[in-house]
Amino acid sequence: MKLLQSLVLAVFAILLLSNCTEDDPIPQDDEIELGATLTASMGSDLSTQVYVNLSEGLLTTVPVNTWEIAFENNGTAIKTNTAKKVAVTNVEGQSFDEINTDGGLVYAYDAEDGDLSNTALAGWEVNVPFILDMGIDQNGNTLGKKKVMITSHSSTGASLQYANLDGTDFISTDLTFGAGDFTFYSLISQQSVSVEPDNWDFVLTGVSVRTGAPCVALGGGAMPGINCDVYRLSAAALINHYGGVEVAVDDPFASLELNDDPESEKNLKTIEESNYNSLGLSDFYSIGSSSAGDAIGRSWLHILTPHSSGVYKIYDFVTYLVKDQDDNFYKVRFLAYKGGENAENGNPTFEYALLEE
Repeated sequence: MKLLQSLVLAVFAILLLSNCTEDDPIPQDDEIELGATLTASMGSDLSTQVYVNLSEGLLTTVPVNTWEIAFENNGTAIKTNTAKKVAVTNVEGQSFDEINTDGGLVYAYDAEDGDLSNTALAGWEVNVPFILDMGIDQNGNTLGKKKVMITSHSSTGASLQYANLDGTDFISTDLTFGAGDFTFYSLISQQSVSVEPDNWDFVLTGVSVRTGAPCVALGGGAMPGINCDVYRLSAAALINHYGGVEVAVDDPFASLELNDDPESEKNLKTIEESNYNSLGLSDFYSIGSSSAGDAIGRSWLHILTPHSSGVYKIYDFVTYLVKDQDDNFYKVRFLAYKGGENAENGNPTFEYALLEE
C-alpha cells in the first residue's frame, strides 16, 4: 500500500510540474533557501531584465523595451535604460523649438555601475532641453531620437515635453511619482510603466559598455560610433542598494591578473578551488561588504579571445555573500552564462544557500 501511495504522489508531482508555463511562479518549498539553483533567462540579445528575490527564490522578468527614462522618487536623479542603449546628448544655446538636428553631437550613457551621480543626465536642469536616443528594440533596430525638456520637477512629480527632432509628434505630460524608488516612463507608449517588483535583491540586466576609446582622445579624426565611443551590451548583476542590499566578495584569486587570455592563470582556475562550501556568516563581516550598485556587476564572467568565438569564462570560484532586502544572508555563485538547447548567451545560472553561523 505504501508503495502504491508513493507512486501516486510521484505521478501527481510530475503532472503538476509539467503544467507550469514559463509565466508561472517557480514551484517553491521550504528547502529552496538552503540550496537553490536558478537560471535567469535574459535572452541571447539581453532583451529581458530579471529581478531576483533570494528569500522567496523568485525571478521577475521585465522586457527591456518597457521604458527609456526613470525619475528618482525621493531625489533628483534621472537614469536612462542602457539595457536598450538609451543615450543622451546635451544641446547648448538652443531652445526646445530650435532643435532640429543632432549633427556633430556626442551621446553619453549612464555609468555601468548604476552610480546615480554619474548618469547621462547628471546635472540636468528644468527647462533645458536635451536629445534622447531611445536605443534599440528586441531585434536590434534603432528606435529614433526625441528632443526632451523637463518643464517642472518636485518631490511628488514632474512635467516633461518631447517630440521628434523635426517637431512632429509633440507630447506634453505630467508624471506623478508613486511608491518605490523610481517612476519609470516610456516615451514610446507615452505612459508611466511598472518595472521594479516590491522586493528584489539584484537585477540581471544588460548594460552599455564602452569598447572603443573616448572620441576626445582621437581629436579631429574621431568618428563617434565608428572608431570611438563604441558601445556594446554586456550582462551585469546590479544590487538593490536602495533596499539596503550589501555584498561581500570572496575571490581566492583576486590578486591574479584579469585578462581575456584563455591560458592565463586566473582563467584556468575552477570551481573546485572555491571557498563556497566553507564560508559562513562571520565571513560577511570579516571580508567587508559594499553597497555599490556593481558590487557584483560583471565580475562573475569575462569574454575570452578570440572574442568572435563567444566563449566566456565564468568565475565560479568567486562567492558573493549577500545581505538581502529582508536582512537574510546568503552565499551566491554563478555557474553558467549560456544555456538552453543551443547553449545561447543570456542565461545566467547561479546557486545560493543561507549563510550559516
